[in-house]
Amino acid sequence: MSKWIPVSPEKPCQICHRPSWCLISPDGKAHLCNRVQSDHPAKGGGWIHGAPILKNNTSNCLNALGSNGMPKTCNDKPDFDSALWWATARHVTRLEKLQPWADQLGLPVECIDWLGGATISDMLTFPMHSGTGNICGIRTRNPDGSKKAITGSKAGVFLTTIPLNCLDVLICEGPTDAVAAMALDFEPIGRPSCIGQEQHVIDTLKRWGKYRVTICADADGPGIAGAERLAQFIRACRIAVRLVAPVGHKDLSDWYKAGATRADVDLAWGQAAYNN
Repeated sequence: MSKWIPVSPEKPCQICHRPSWCLISPDGKAHLCNRVQSDHPAKGGGWIHGAPILKNNTSNCLNALGSNGMPKTCNDKPDFDSALWWATARHVTRLEKLQPWADQLGLPVECIDWLGGATISDMLTFPMHSGTGNICGIRTRNPDGSKKAITGSKAGVFLTTIPLNCLDVLICEGPTDAVAAMALDFEPIGRPSCIGQEQHVIDTLKRWGKYRVTICADADGPGIAGAERLAQFIRACRIAVRLVAPVGHKDLSDWYKAGATRADVDLAWGQAAYNN
C-alpha cells in the first residue's frame, strides 16, 4: 500500500490544524492526529480520524519503527525515504523529549520543535530540505556533540516547519545556529557546513520571493570564505546580500547563549550594507 503523507504548512492536519507531527492517508480521507483523541488509537501513538483504516497501510507505514527502535522505510520502497523517516520520528517525539536537548544546547525548545527537531534513541535529529521544500535528508546530533547524517540522506538546508514569511531571512551554518536565528526573530536557512548547498539556498530564496538576505558567517577563516562564496552565487541571481558575523563569539548560537537579543544584533549589524 502507499505510504501515509506528513502534514505541512501548505497542507496542515485537518483535525488539529497544525503543520507538523500528523499524517494524512494517501486518499486524504483519514488522518492520524497526535493531538486530538478519537476512538481509534494508532499503534505507536496518536489517533486515527475519518475513513476506516487500511490495515496493510497502517501496519506497513505507521508502525515504522524497527526492532532496534530506529525508524525504517516502508517495505514497498527500498530506497531511503527521508520524509517518512522524519514523519515517523516526529510521530513519537514529544516536547518533553526535546527539553533535555534544549537545556543542553541552551536554546529554546519551541524553536528546536519549529525546526523539525525529533529524538530517536539518544540522538537529536533535524530534517534537511531541498530547494523545492521537500525533505531530502536527516542530520543527527549525538550527546557527545558529534554530528552525522542517516545513511541514504541527501544534503539540503535546515528550514522551519511553520511559515515565518514576515521575518528577515538569515542564512547561517548548522541547525543550532538556525534555531538561534529563530530565537532572534529571523527566518533561518541553515547550511550543514560552511560550504555547499548553494543551489538549495538560491532555490529556497526564489521560492519564498526574497530579494534581500543576510549571511551570518562563523567567525573563522573557513566560515568567512564559505559565506563569501555563497554571497557571490546569490548576487549573481540579483538578490541583495550583506555579510555579517557574531560579535565576540564563534557562531550565532554562542552569541545567543551569551545573552544577545535582536536589539543587540540589529545594533551590531546596522552598518552592514546590502550589495547586489
